[in-house]
Amino acid sequence: MKINRIELYSVKIPLQENKPGFFAQPNYFNPSWIPGFRQSEMRFYLLKLATDAGQEGIAAIPAMGSERKGLGPLLGNYLMGINPLDIKLVNQRIQEFSYIGMRNGWIDAAFWDLVGKIRGEPLWQVLGGTGGYVYPYLSTGSTHGHDQSRIAEVAGRAAEDGYRGIKIRVKGIAIDEMTDFVGAAREAVGSQVNLMVDANQGWPVDLLDETPRWDIDLAAKFAQGVEVFNLKWLEEPLNRGNFEGLAELRKSTTTPIAGGELNSSWRDFRAMLEMGSLDVYQPDAVMAGGTYAGGVSVVYWLVQEIQRRNHQAAGEGGMVRFCPHTWTTGLGFALSLHLVGLLPQQERSLIEYPLEGHWTPEVWARFIKGGFPRDGDGRINIPEAPGLGVEIDWDVIRKFGKRIYRGTPASVASHAVRDRGLKQAMYLKEKKAAQLGRSAQASFEMPAPPF
Repeated sequence: MKINRIELYSVKIPLQENKPGFFAQPNYFNPSWIPGFRQSEMRFYLLKLATDAGQEGIAAIPAMGSERKGLGPLLGNYLMGINPLDIKLVNQRIQEFSYIGMRNGWIDAAFWDLVGKIRGEPLWQVLGGTGGYVYPYLSTGSTHGHDQSRIAEVAGRAAEDGYRGIKIRVKGIAIDEMTDFVGAAREAVGSQVNLMVDANQGWPVDLLDETPRWDIDLAAKFAQGVEVFNLKWLEEPLNRGNFEGLAELRKSTTTPIAGGELNSSWRDFRAMLEMGSLDVYQPDAVMAGGTYAGGVSVVYWLVQEIQRRNHQAAGEGGMVRFCPHTWTTGLGFALSLHLVGLLPQQERSLIEYPLEGHWTPEVWARFIKGGFPRDGDGRINIPEAPGLGVEIDWDVIRKFGKRIYRGTPASVASHAVRDRGLKQAMYLKEKKAAQLGRSAQASFEMPAPPF
């Protein structure tokens, strides 16, 4: 079995039923992670991998613009013909992408989707989990200008709608203003609803407005100031690479510290675990990985490592948790559901459920048939169909997207001839055939560092 077709789509789904006219004001919201930006579309790239046996695997990555428009031919050269069960080679390919300056850990989701479909198992089962369900928390995306009345309204409505938790955003350096903002949310939801705060300091973006930067001193004062509100966690209070600072901050407050959504390597997470940087680890399998391995491989390893360390520390304190970041697309959310499904039911945290103004599940999951509705008890069921367990609505993709690459063995070979010349292309073909022959004999194995 091998990959014999690769398709890449660029998709822009508006935050409304139809794309607005050129002169119209589209629906939008103001994401706190890009100060000054008005997000009016869900932009992403969608990858489809097909095998010669007829299975298809899907993956997606958020986009800002046309940054991956030239990725298709590279995918053809790197992925065409490999055995989809050869996850070791997939991770090697992802490493090789990083050598030329591209982090493409997100593509491994398409291979894991294929692995599950080939085995007839949902991804959580492939990875040794139990599936089931998880309770979502409502995740806001805007600071709302730290308007206390506004956040009281949003948080109160979340509690009325049966959410067991809500995450709000802060972005500034005025500690009292931000603390009062958190206090308004806590007063609105009462003591029984989990309250989380995201400072979005992990990966600052100054594309439009400058990000108000936090140092350890400011982060500590804020974390200590909100201790009275009994937060479930304070998320990304410092840069994602400041492992030492996060560990120091964690020691200075009783407010749990969370982060890790965009860290790229299992080595990052191992260093943070050893330093005691975080209470809650939040890798996003779409955004993590891309240096040594794909995002699923990295997050799978981290879940296993957290469980191992917690078992060793049982009764001694120091327990840490896994609760994935999910603010990407409906496919990213499906992936996170499966990874939560690795944990025993009693060890699961709430899962992030993005809902901010016009950014709703009806938008970010619009291209997923059926979406991810909550059941009568407020739970979201983890998919049980093979692979990622979701079905793409290709009518939505065709309406709002464009296929920007289609690769087949013939088209990849033709591109090599045009790019390298006939003799060089024939030489490369011969070399490639030998490697793909080895890949064809590979059996599926669970990934493990150093990948």
